[in-house]
Amino acid sequence: MTTLLVSYLVAISILTITPGLDTTLIIRTATLEGKSSAFHAALGISTGCIVWGLVVACGLGALFMASAMAFSVLKWVGAAYLAWLGLNMLFKPRHHLGQVTSNIPPSFALHKNAFFKGFLGNLLNPKIGVFYL
Repeated sequence: MTTLLVSYLVAISILTITPGLDTTLIIRTATLEGKSSAFHAALGISTGCIVWGLVVACGLGALFMASAMAFSVLKWVGAAYLAWLGLNMLFKPRHHLGQVTSNIPPSFALHKNAFFKGFLGNLLNPKIGVFYL
């Protein structure tokens, strides 16, 4: 029992301190779109964590653990979403940084986009799924 607990603590510690998509998304959003959009991205990430917690609490986590196919589908959908984000960054690059310090408030659509990027990035991230399962 103690061996399992120690291995579990080591695994979750490594998963927790390893920077991933969430960290990268917040840094990128803060740099390009400002701190307000980065805050909305962080809210989206937190909402994704809450959804994962609810999924596991409702027993759907057991389905992912029992069904390799269900977990594989989640991983492939997540990989497709990450590939889509990456391809958009490659084929539609920014040529300059936006006016982060301007007096014009960012539009709600910009915040909404940051929120959904954070939410979907967290919800479809297999690392988060493994952490909660």
